[in-house]
Amino acid sequence: MISSYKPDIFNTKRPFTIGMELEIRLIDRKTLMPKNSSPYLLQKIPLELKTHIHKELLQSMLEIVTPVCRDSKEAVGFITKALKTLVNIGAGKDIALAALATHPLETKEDNEIVHDPRYESLARELQIVLKNFLISGLHIHIAVPDEKSAIRAYNASIKYLPLFLALSANSPFALGEDTGLYSYRNKIFERLPRAGIPQHFENYRHYCGLIDQLVLTDTIESIKDVWWDVRIHQKFGTIELRVCDAFYDPERLRAIGSLYRGLVRYASGNPVKHEYYQINKQNKWNAIRHGLNGKFIEGNRSVSIREKIHSLIDEIDRSGIFAESPDIEEINAMHRVCAKASIASKLRNIYEKNENLKSVIEEELIG
Repeated sequence: MISSYKPDIFNTKRPFTIGMELEIRLIDRKTLMPKNSSPYLLQKIPLELKTHIHKELLQSMLEIVTPVCRDSKEAVGFITKALKTLVNIGAGKDIALAALATHPLETKEDNEIVHDPRYESLARELQIVLKNFLISGLHIHIAVPDEKSAIRAYNASIKYLPLFLALSANSPFALGEDTGLYSYRNKIFERLPRAGIPQHFENYRHYCGLIDQLVLTDTIESIKDVWWDVRIHQKFGTIELRVCDAFYDPERLRAIGSLYRGLVRYASGNPVKHEYYQINKQNKWNAIRHGLNGKFIEGNRSVSIREKIHSLIDEIDRSGIFAESPDIEEINAMHRVCAKASIASKLRNIYEKNENLKSVIEEELIG
């Protein structure tokens, strides 16, 4: 039997480097509806971006994938330059870019799936679930030096998923209405069979045992078919955070990237206590429903998610982790972003002022 247990995948030479993947929607600048134009843009992008701009499930989507970066500032700088290039290419065809985790007005009829064997196979298996999978996210990869660090960072990520979800929440609208949630995208994503909050593992071999079972039973081809909110990526030797909504705000992107990088480094030497699954599930719901104002349950007490983020930043800072990395410059930005209103709140205010969901879409246009 071929095992996925390969401890040499982890990066001992460049630990705690970062990469980001941002899914972007393509929008018709005149109608503000999805524009199925990814084949056109992929043909026009310059050679140096070919390996960093990827197709996605929908032809109205693209994914920007950064190279391995020293810190979040470098990663966000790459995303910003790539977006500028794509905006310029699309301008002549009225293709606009938008960081929409959900498009407030679209339906499945507005979109075409990319012609690709993998996506077509998924469409056959997932049926209506995939047809209504009209969402975009942000993924953050942090390289880890060894398997012990990987499993500790993975388990800590499960506990703190709601914090990163609330900081990025950007999908209050769908199908022409206010969902009442801050991140409706996350509820859509949870419909997939291998998505949502994963289970706690005691060690990396235990993690690999589950992946092996899924592969041997022809349930998945590889780790890329596991869509949990966080996973150990067995190709790159990274911890991949997948719970965040897509958005474009450079300061917020840098702050979230720096905080997650700090958490992974901190957790590598400071394992978290195993929490009840139902507590993790409730905390995630609180972030989905109430954003930064939701409750974070920890032991027999609770604080607001906003308060928990501030205290986690301070806890990591006291450990000296930020002082050992370029992210020390981002500490004030992390606190500042946490103190601000969420993106979802801002979008709701725009809708209440204009009573028009197109004004919400216009707010999310890039460039």
